[in-house]
Amino acid sequence: MSDYKKSFRRRAFLVYALTLLVGVMCLVQILYLAISKRPLFSGDPKYCLDKTQPDWEKNPLTNDPNCRCVVTVNDLIPARGDIYDDTGNILASDFTVFDVVIDGRQLKPEIVKTKKGDFVNDTLYATSEIKIARSNRADVNKLINELSDKLYFHFKHKFEHSKEYYRKKLTEAIIEQRNVDILKSNLISEKTLVTSEDTAFIRKLPLFQDKCRKKCIGFPSYFKRIYPYGELAKRVVGTVPPGAPSGLEKTFDDCLSGAKGAQKMLYIDGIRVPSEKFSNPNDGANIHTTLNLRMQNIVYEALMDKLYQKNAQWGCVVLMEVETGNVKAMVNLKKHTNEKGTTGYFEIFNYAFRQECEPGSTFKLASLLTYLEKVQNDTAKSYLLCGCDIAKHFTKDSKKFRTTCGIADIGDSRHRYGKPIEIFQRSLNEGTGTMIFDAHNNNFQSYLSALDSIGITIPLETQLGRVGAPRIIRDAKSMRTFYITTWGGFNMAPIQTLTYFNGVANNGKMVCPKFVSYITSQDKVVEVFPTVVLKEQMTRKDVIERAKKYLEAVVTGPNGTARIYRDSIPHFAGKTGTRDILVQGQDGKWGYYKGRNSISFCGYFPVEKPKYSMIVYLYDVEGMSATAAQLFYTIAKRITSEETTNLLKEVDKSKGIINSQYLGLGR
Repeated sequence: MSDYKKSFRRRAFLVYALTLLVGVMCLVQILYLAISKRPLFSGDPKYCLDKTQPDWEKNPLTNDPNCRCVVTVNDLIPARGDIYDDTGNILASDFTVFDVVIDGRQLKPEIVKTKKGDFVNDTLYATSEIKIARSNRADVNKLINELSDKLYFHFKHKFEHSKEYYRKKLTEAIIEQRNVDILKSNLISEKTLVTSEDTAFIRKLPLFQDKCRKKCIGFPSYFKRIYPYGELAKRVVGTVPPGAPSGLEKTFDDCLSGAKGAQKMLYIDGIRVPSEKFSNPNDGANIHTTLNLRMQNIVYEALMDKLYQKNAQWGCVVLMEVETGNVKAMVNLKKHTNEKGTTGYFEIFNYAFRQECEPGSTFKLASLLTYLEKVQNDTAKSYLLCGCDIAKHFTKDSKKFRTTCGIADIGDSRHRYGKPIEIFQRSLNEGTGTMIFDAHNNNFQSYLSALDSIGITIPLETQLGRVGAPRIIRDAKSMRTFYITTWGGFNMAPIQTLTYFNGVANNGKMVCPKFVSYITSQDKVVEVFPTVVLKEQMTRKDVIERAKKYLEAVVTGPNGTARIYRDSIPHFAGKTGTRDILVQGQDGKWGYYKGRNSISFCGYFPVEKPKYSMIVYLYDVEGMSATAAQLFYTIAKRITSEETTNLLKEVDKSKGIINSQYLGLGR
């Protein structure tokens, strides 16, 4: 017994001694690494080639074969901010998408050591219960076919790959034991994306389950910009690279993109060691727009229907709040044929901001304002409706005026005199020209100065980009001066026409169209955008009040071009516009094509207390501006009905009407 105890103590002492020795050796190694190798692991430039420094190629360590350490930097990408409408609906957001990668190297047969010797384990663990021998090619091929079928049927609506494609890729990964990319999300396309739902599906398949012994499936992730509502507000929201940047995504890119972070990485003998030197990324801020998704949808559907009905080349509609200038909806649709040969209307260009064509007779409001400024008592004035007396202002073109003036519906009374408000209702070109040159004493420069003073010709600096001043010919002579006062001879963006119409509806205060209300970061408001006033008072208040009567007469007057809607609800006011489109002939010369027009209607509603202003513009259509007025009325009616419905939803059913503004609406 004594010998046994002595033997036990010797063995225990030996174990303790070995343990102590190993501990001391570990401590020595730790001290060695902490003291002697500290400069190496800290990225000391004496020992490490720092590729984050400028001109690092000139560092002597670049060509040193004994250099064991390289310093690089990895960018830490922030999440891009979201874009919302005025009720909190997400219009644009970052979305995580994935690639699908199978690392067949993880499925290689492994050598297992046992007491009886080493043997090769070539088993494929399809699930925790199902095991397949690699040597059994029939079962392996059956597994590959099963996976191919399931992947094909799950992804066939996203990717155009055949079953044979999946079978080939799986064969390379499983049988040839290679690292294979199965699927890659297309960051440009909205369709070919692998989402978290897809990865969850794949993880349930044989060989890829989490419970499997070997993990061979991988899902590298990326951020993809998603626009949940597709074409709705696409030109306002815009796009980000890799496509061409546009819209709010472009103008607010610095705010949305945030700031990148960075972390230095050490590669020591090929092993990556994270450095303590890093900076966290700052995620992008969120943009809260003035857009209302429900109004945007109303405008979108109404414009789309009208474009198909009239077979127009393009059209745009902008809806704006009168007092604030908040743009509630903006739709731009162009006829386009895609690569599959399907023709439809899509948001391709922001026509509301483009000076593509002439404004048409909606510009008569601008001329009217200059007229009313000069003429205090316009009701006492009368002019020939045919406008023939304007010929005396243009000696060279007097014959042309005499042969073309007049309108068919006044019969033999071509030389009947009428009041300015009747000329405006009828949208008579020669009559309007007569009024302007009478008020300005045949001085075209006086007319231009009045336009400048009112604010008609100023450029627009908006949150969506800059719109240059209307390209009015300043030194126009002869017939061109007549064109400019009545309907064209120059180009002007629809948003510019809407801006000064909105100013009239706003009692003379001209405000800039606004697209973004405020910016938030981490649920805190960091910046608020007030309404920008372009002109505190466009012109005298009496001029604005008289101009409103003219605009109302276009709808309610006996000769108004939109008189068919005189009894419509909501009541609205505005001005129609029609202009021949300018086209280039086969001989290369430009000219006006009489068979097709650009038509428009710009105005506001309801007349009693203007809340919204709107411009409707259709390009390359048959017919006159009545179509544009019809579209204006359709949109105004739907929006008014929508708001009335929303008001009714706020009624307290237990107490009946809880606010006087709901009286008369029912319970």
